[in-house]
Parts: sequence; C-alpha cells; structure tokens
Amino acid sequence: MLGMFLALGCAGLQRRDGLGSGTAPTDGSAPADEAGREFVYVGLAGGEVVLFYLDVSSGTLARRAAVSVGRAPASLVRSAARESLVVVDGATGQAASFSIDPKSGTLRAVGRAATGSAAAPGATLDETGKYVLAAHPAAGRVSVLAITEAGGLKTIDTFAAGPGAHAIAVNTAQIAFVANGRADSVSQYTFNTGTGMLTTWSGPAFALPPGAKPSRLVCHPSGRWVYLMEEGIDAIAVYGFDSDLKALSPISLQAVSTLTEGVARDHSRPADLVISPNGRFLYQTNRGPDDVGAFAIEPGGTLKLVGHEPSGARGPGALSVDPSGRYLIVANEGGKSLSVYFIDATTGALGGRHSVALPAAPLSVLAVRP
Repeated sequence: MLGMFLALGCAGLQRRDGLGSGTAPTDGSAPADEAGREFVYVGLAGGEVVLFYLDVSSGTLARRAAVSVGRAPASLVRSAARESLVVVDGATGQAASFSIDPKSGTLRAVGRAATGSAAAPGATLDETGKYVLAAHPAAGRVSVLAITEAGGLKTIDTFAAGPGAHAIAVNTAQIAFVANGRADSVSQYTFNTGTGMLTTWSGPAFALPPGAKPSRLVCHPSGRWVYLMEEGIDAIAVYGFDSDLKALSPISLQAVSTLTEGVARDHSRPADLVISPNGRFLYQTNRGPDDVGAFAIEPGGTLKLVGHEPSGARGPGALSVDPSGRYLIVANEGGKSLSVYFIDATTGALGGRHSVALPAAPLSVLAVRP
C-alpha cells in the first residue's frame, strides 16, 4: 500500500554537480532550519515511523529517531495549523496523531481515532489543515477526522463513495475528489470546513473510460487542474476544474502514457504521483520497470515528458518532493530503500540519485519544513 504526500515550498537553487548549493534560496523557496535540514518521515511495514534529517545542501539523509504506530503506516499527513503529524494505518484504518518537536522533529503521541473502516490506503489533508480525509476501497466509503486544537483526533463521519474508493484529494475550492478504482469513476463532494461534512455533488459520479482503474489523484496547487492516475491503462489523465460548476470538466485535456519506452503494458504498473511545490513538475513511480517518470506541467496544465530514471531498487511506490523543491524522495517498497534525487530547477529532470537502506519496506514518505 502506498502513502500520500504533503510538501510545501518552491524550487531551490542548483549546482552543476547535481547537489544543492547550500546558500539561502532567492526565489521564494521554503528555507530549512538553522542547521540546514528538513524532516523526512518514513512509514515502514511492521508499524514504525522513522525520522530522518535531510541535509538541503547535499541531499543526504541521516536517521534520527523512530516511533511505533500500528501495523502498516500507509499514509502520513502533516498539519502545520495543528503542528501535528497524522499517521493512518492502511491495515486497520486506525489513525494516530503526534505533535512535532519544531527543533528536533521527534514525535510525541497525542491522540488516536478510528477512521470508520478497516483498510485505508489513501489519506489527505484539507486546505485548512484541520481535517484528515481517508478513502476505504473495501467499503467504498470515505471518512473525515477532525484534528483538535490540542492535536488530538475526533471522528466526524463516513460517507458513501464508489466501489474501490482508493484515494482522495481536496482542491483549493474545498471540493473533494475520490478515485473509485473498481467503478472507473470519480466521486465529487463539497467539503464544509466548519463542520467537516461532505455533500455529494448534485450530478452523477464522473465516469471514466472502461478499464481505467483510477488509483491516485492530485490537485494542482493553483486549483485549476486535477491529475488522475489510471492504473488499468498506464496513463495519467489531466482534467480541468470548472470553477462555475465546482466540478471536473467532462472532457480530459490530455491522457499521457506512464510507460517507459520499450516496456510492454502488462510489464508495468503505475504506483503513485506527486506535484512539486511550485506546481511546475509532476513525478510518478512505475513498478515492473522500476523507474520514476518526470513530467513538466505546461502553462495550460498539460504534461510534457522530461524522462524516466531508474528508481534504484524494486517496487518504487510512494514519493515526496521536499519543501525546498530541490529533492525528490522515492520509497522503494520491494527493495527496502529510499532513493533521493536532485531536481533540476529549470527542466525538472532528475539526477544525482543516492540510496538509503531500510530495515523494512517503506509504505509512505513525507518531507516537511521544520
């Protein structure tokens, strides 16, 4: 199972050797703390969440601490508003919240709550940072938890979605989208930030081509576009957001293949996707060829392939762009490792990969600014 991501900031500076410059960014990117580091949390199979320090000048990771959380920490979301990290167990559906020490990044348990259904492989945060929304494929439902002012958790309710509700995303207009993998559809809701309730959009669920099997989706930071991973046909579909209808436009702007050149469709499966904090680049992982696809997001929202890079190990899944926008971190679930790439700030191309071995399979990864 794969985790979701959260990353804030803009692309940083670069050097010709493929490493960060170590100087203060001048383009509005999020700075690291005084030690020149950011925090990276990794959810491991077996129930551990491990804290690493990311050196923003070199891209190197150093392990610092770990906490035990359930069985399968498949989703990690960070609420800056509540100064909390929320971990959702993909096996049990239980959610746990932790306060984040702003200097060390270490976690302290604060609260726990049931999301309302056993399996919960995909979770996200709303724009206010006060609610966690989780998708439950077996039940075909989504659930909402409130993060209290003290950092605890409170179950709001569960809501009907479609068969195989696998992932959920919320755009800047507080419209929630749910990818229904077995129904080849996207459910749409209005999200009330005052009550935490979801109201189903008045029209029918958004129908996709038969066999699309949508598994992941992300909203562009501008709120103008939604990128939908169609696992069944190895593609990413780009849809515009109609601000008048408060819904997805009925016709996709584009469908771009995730397949690496020379790889047959039945030998590849797209796993996860993420957009860089500045909204200029999209990255996605492919299992089978075990690589990472890099795309530039053009002014109209469409995607242009930059290239594919080997992931460095088997089974790449969850991924996160760090808040500075300089590095992409990929969780190689099958290879029990992390791969860290330098991101070219101009083209979005990936380079300078190095890897970190892990004691168990990484299910989720999240890089945050201290």
